[in-house]
Amino acid sequence: MQQELNVKRFSQMVIIVYSCFAMLGCMTTQPLAAGRAQLSQTLHPNDRVEVVTKGGQTLKFKVEKVDDAGLHGAGLNVAFDDIESISRVKVDAGRTTLLAIGVAAVAALAASAGGGGGSGY
Repeated sequence: MQQELNVKRFSQMVIIVYSCFAMLGCMTTQPLAAGRAQLSQTLHPNDRVEVVTKGGQTLKFKVEKVDDAGLHGAGLNVAFDDIESISRVKVDAGRTTLLAIGVAAVAALAASAGGGGGSGY
């Protein structure tokens, strides 16, 4: 009886951990034009970006401010002229919803399949 309870709890923990990792995979990137005018109009505070600088450095951060000098956030200041490429990182709501429904269904099946250790009458 105790062993069945431990197996059931272990299964539930595996589902929870898997769900957390899977949520990380529900991110999409949207490439943006690297021009000053386009970025000034397209990016807003709280957007998450991935920037590759002309020096080859990859920076990932949340935008706090966009001004004439460039992008600012997470203690970083990136001049528009130093941006080789840039992408906005977004959570894919559709994939996240489908994943959550799938995980909930698997968890419900795992919970209902547990037990079975009766007296056999």
